[in-house]
Amino acid sequence: MATSRPPAAQGISQPPHSAGKRFKGLRSVLDPSQIPSAAGHNWADQRRWQNRPYNTTTDVEIEIPLAGTDCVYVDQVAPEYFSPIDFNGRRMDHASRPELNFGTVDFAATSKYNAPQPLPRLLPSFVPTPDSTSRRTSLSSPPELRDPTPLRTLFVIDVSSSAIHRGLLPAFCESIRVGLYGGSPNEVNTSMFGGEVNPSMKVGFMTFNESLQFYELSPDQTQPGMLVVPDVDEVFVPTLDRIFVDPQECREAIETLLAAIPRMFAHVVSTGSALCASLQGALASLSRTGGQVLAFTASHPNFGPGMLTPRTEGELYGTQQEHKLWEPQEVVWKDLAEESAESGVGVNLWVFPDRWADLGSIGSICNTTGGDLHFHPRFQPDRDAHLVQSEIARTLRRTTAYNCSVRTRCSNGLHVSSYVSLLHQPTADTLTVGTISADLAIGAKLEHVGSGINDDQRKNVHIQAAVLYTSVEGQRRVRVCNVGVRPSTMAGNVFRWADQDTGVCLMAKEAALAMSRKMLTEIREDLSQRFVDLLVGYRKNCAASTAPSQLILPESYKLLPVFGGAILKTQALKGGPVSSDTRAISRHRILSSGASSLMAYLYPRAVAVHDLRPTTAFPDPTTGRLSLPAPMPNSYLWMEPDGAYLMDNGFVTILWLGSSVSPQILLDLFGTDGSSTLGPGISRLPVFETQLSVQVRNLITHEETCRGGRVVPFLVARQNMDAAELEFGNMLVEDENNDMMSYVDYLCHLHRQISDKLTAAQQSWW
Repeated sequence: MATSRPPAAQGISQPPHSAGKRFKGLRSVLDPSQIPSAAGHNWADQRRWQNRPYNTTTDVEIEIPLAGTDCVYVDQVAPEYFSPIDFNGRRMDHASRPELNFGTVDFAATSKYNAPQPLPRLLPSFVPTPDSTSRRTSLSSPPELRDPTPLRTLFVIDVSSSAIHRGLLPAFCESIRVGLYGGSPNEVNTSMFGGEVNPSMKVGFMTFNESLQFYELSPDQTQPGMLVVPDVDEVFVPTLDRIFVDPQECREAIETLLAAIPRMFAHVVSTGSALCASLQGALASLSRTGGQVLAFTASHPNFGPGMLTPRTEGELYGTQQEHKLWEPQEVVWKDLAEESAESGVGVNLWVFPDRWADLGSIGSICNTTGGDLHFHPRFQPDRDAHLVQSEIARTLRRTTAYNCSVRTRCSNGLHVSSYVSLLHQPTADTLTVGTISADLAIGAKLEHVGSGINDDQRKNVHIQAAVLYTSVEGQRRVRVCNVGVRPSTMAGNVFRWADQDTGVCLMAKEAALAMSRKMLTEIREDLSQRFVDLLVGYRKNCAASTAPSQLILPESYKLLPVFGGAILKTQALKGGPVSSDTRAISRHRILSSGASSLMAYLYPRAVAVHDLRPTTAFPDPTTGRLSLPAPMPNSYLWMEPDGAYLMDNGFVTILWLGSSVSPQILLDLFGTDGSSTLGPGISRLPVFETQLSVQVRNLITHEETCRGGRVVPFLVARQNMDAAELEFGNMLVEDENNDMMSYVDYLCHLHRQISDKLTAAQQSWW
């Protein structure tokens, strides 16, 4: 879909942003109305599907398609699976068997598929006990299988002087309490997360500074007991009794403990933070069952094993050693991450640095085990506590599996060449993951092997992803996702039915994955060359008769230049001065996000608030769905000085206010008619019953609902006044910023390279 021209009204000067790049040489003349628009594509897609049922929804009755009968293999099955067939050759019990009606289905696994206890390591992360390690003596002996148990969650809290003096410790404890039970002065809406925590879950608590403190809890005692491990170089668990309890049965004891922790450590002067040792202790307590860890740290590890020192980033950037910024400084972090993944333990980490954090080291355990990494620089408890509360509530209430093993199978002629992730991969075809949540996505690359697909193109090619896991309730299951596609030898069909979002996300994930072995400049060049090769392949195989100087894009990848430029403008890959922590958190988001959330991160959704229609952002009377406004292209050329614009990329929401914005808009949204009274301390949109306020809050709530209830920072950017305008300007990915050309210039750059390649190919042929 082509865009119309930008508004003819006087625009604004480009907002503050990081410096971009100019197109070198003479640029091709392009008709603006013929330049593909990502906003126009998203709007057309939204209007197409907003009133149609989706095959993946459960709240809409849909017609289940008939299963195919193209099976050509005969296998012996159990007698109880036998069923007579009808006159159409279909099983009589077809409608009652989910595996015959749905592409994704769970199977209850027998005891022989229980998670194996990993072999003890030569240098284990903790002091093993007879009950904490496998009794296997060699790989040849049969594996020891652990009985599945309900999910155990361990909260690990930093009680060092940094957390106390900055006021973070009370915020940690209150956020955990709200995440477990709801109810707070900030009123986090736990109903968005599915109500209460799963009743099968067990929880435990541990604190750390220069020593480790475990807590015994019991429903019969309101006062918890403390068990101290002073030696962080040889971590062990004092006892496994009464560490993990039912959060509802022991609610009084848990709330008493969370209220007492800030008082117990109020006068502690210990500056050491043994984060690595605390995670080793968490692994020791979960080594026999698996589970998940929610750890909160206020400073970088500066005591005990895994102690980190500041990196000299300026000396590493632009050199062959640049990749070391995204790798752990100490090998103990890598070993701990792999050992946690093999033990079925996933680590979720909240980092609140006062200076640097070295996410390349401490974040590696989240990347390897399947956990989340939350980064909160410049955190203020009074302003930002609700963000952490929503993140904890989302983590505890979302669908989560642990003790996971992932394997992908394909038909003859296809092969899984690699998995596009940083998850632990002990064998070539299997991933071992501590936890897999509803917010985690795993990519896989397939390649052709032999000629099995070309034997009979009338047969479908089948791809099956199987995940063996333990549910929160303690049930061992196998989730199977099946896909059947028709092969083709015609390049035109490949481009016609290609999925642009999947292809763009896969290329973004591969680029982020390459950061551990290549320089950033090399990654950016390789990525641009990959775009050129894809579009040249289309021209050679599907539009060879056209002139090389003519710009022709495949319909399925017509937005590749804008999304490709957006990939190069992410904080992980863009040029210019960016801290290693900022690049590391952006890399984690790219590698762990699914297609929908990653596309929103690459090309944020922007809405003109001042131009909302009276019926927009309200539920439709017939369908009940929210009526969404048309998105705006991410460029300042479409902005007006008297406008207000809302932009959301899934990790931050920014409301930009022009210098000439109408006082009535400010009055409706903030209760004041002057922007000078607005400051950077605003973390939420005030609640007013004006129509515009309700519309904007509905749009923000809709985005939160799409994220599963997770709340993101809300910033107000007043034109030429607030620092948040710099971040807003960098999110305008169609403009010239982030050490990168504008969308139009990058489109011309790709066009020149395509034309040069096609011209060179013609000359060599002649």
